Amino acid sequence: MDAPRYERYSSVPLFEGLQPEEIGALLGFSQEVIVEPGDVVISEGDIPGHFFIIAEGTLDVIKSDGANPKVLARLSDLSSFGEMGLVSENRHTASVVAVTRSRLRSFSIAKFKELLEMQDRTVYRTVYRMVLGLARLIAMRLQSSDHRRVN
Repeated sequence: MDAPRYERYSSVPLFEGLQPEEIGALLGFSQEVIVEPGDVVISEGDIPGHFFIIAEGTLDVIKSDGANPKVLARLSDLSSFGEMGLVSENRHTASVVAVTRSRLRSFSIAKFKELLEMQDRTVYRTVYRMVLGLARLIAMRLQSSDHRRVN
């Protein structure tokens, strides 16, 4: 893998603490997806099948609220979404819609679960460290949510 090419992904919380070559190996299990403005990447209520990292672009997280959908967040370069599906089989609680033409990295949740079952210690260790990054990301989002509720 071309390690310097993947250095920019080291700021993705899921990849925190991983070396560029480890990030490259994980990205090797993903597919590039191009979406156009208005494309729905994740639909509220669907069962999780993939999680995504935004390589380039802008997407909105939208929660249906009857006739008035509410934008919960605007995500851009190197943000991730849908990663809760790695640890929960609950349905998506919001939709994610492209605002601009965007380039995403799509990761199969089933493939990541397979990687965690592999006997190859190097692959297992890398995926395990990514899952720890996921735990940190979830904790950070929970703290942020708690902070917003208090204020």
